[in-house]
Amino acid sequence: MLTHVLAIFFGLVASAVFFFIYKDRGPFVRAHTATEWNFQLTITIVQTLGFVFCFGSVFGSFASASNGTPPSIGLFFLGYFLLIAIRLVGAIWGIYAAVVANRGKYYKYPLAIPFVKA
Repeated sequence: MLTHVLAIFFGLVASAVFFFIYKDRGPFVRAHTATEWNFQLTITIVQTLGFVFCFGSVFGSFASASNGTPPSIGLFFLGYFLLIAIRLVGAIWGIYAAVVANRGKYYKYPLAIPFVKA
């Protein structure tokens, strides 16, 4: 349960610490730490994409100002939306995963890329 709760606040670092330290403590703990590790890696990829959209459009607007074309404000808002939405979804699903783990059941995040097998 703790891996899900701490990953809400500390993200990839907390899930990595829990996965590499506690992965050999049994199948239930391994399943939850691997699930959280996969989800945090997926979140990091989406956040990187949102960051590239946001700041790529800002830096692109500097280049477009010299040739007279308007800046791409749509990419900025798409990236901004991605950054906010993925953290909200991650927090909601993280709380739900912690509740499920506390009840002694297995949980798998929807849309998480399975980098590590549970």
